[in-house]
Amino acid sequence: MGIRTKIIPAADLEAWARYLRHVAPLPGVRVPVLPEPAPIPRPLAAPTKPEPPAPPPPRPKPAAHRRAALSIGTAPPGLDRATWSRFRAGKIAPERVLDLHGMTKPNAHIAVMALIAGASAQGMRCVEIVTGHGRRAGGEGVLRREVPFWLNDAPLHAMILAVCHPHAANEGALRVLLRRRRE
Repeated sequence: MGIRTKIIPAADLEAWARYLRHVAPLPGVRVPVLPEPAPIPRPLAAPTKPEPPAPPPPRPKPAAHRRAALSIGTAPPGLDRATWSRFRAGKIAPERVLDLHGMTKPNAHIAVMALIAGASAQGMRCVEIVTGHGRRAGGEGVLRREVPFWLNDAPLHAMILAVCHPHAANEGALRVLLRRRRE
């Protein structure tokens, strides 16, 4: 059998040649001659031109597309007076009613989100959320205080047009007018 010769990559040969330049050979040992590495081509220097100034950073979009926070009992912009009057007077009947009595805050939040998202997906126009007045005498309940914040959160806010109490004397319930879906 013959001796196999190992093929050494060019990069390894270059590294070995650089190493051998700095080493003195022992007496009687012949130093192998390695091919000179190919010169690395350098890019030609282009004539220097003044670089154009960098473009200004893009402006932030105007806040016109942001919707104003929902406030209970206030007519929103974009809703005609006749619809607002009918809605506020309770003449637009709710298609679903969610009673939050006895629910914990996390469960109630999930239920409100599911109600609004489901009703909007089914093309409903009006829903009602019964929060109750709360157990504290003279104070408001936790759910009654939290539901308006939940309705103003990003996922639900885009689906809601207006919110009001179904009756001026009953602040333990909220009627929600949903936006119509554009197809």
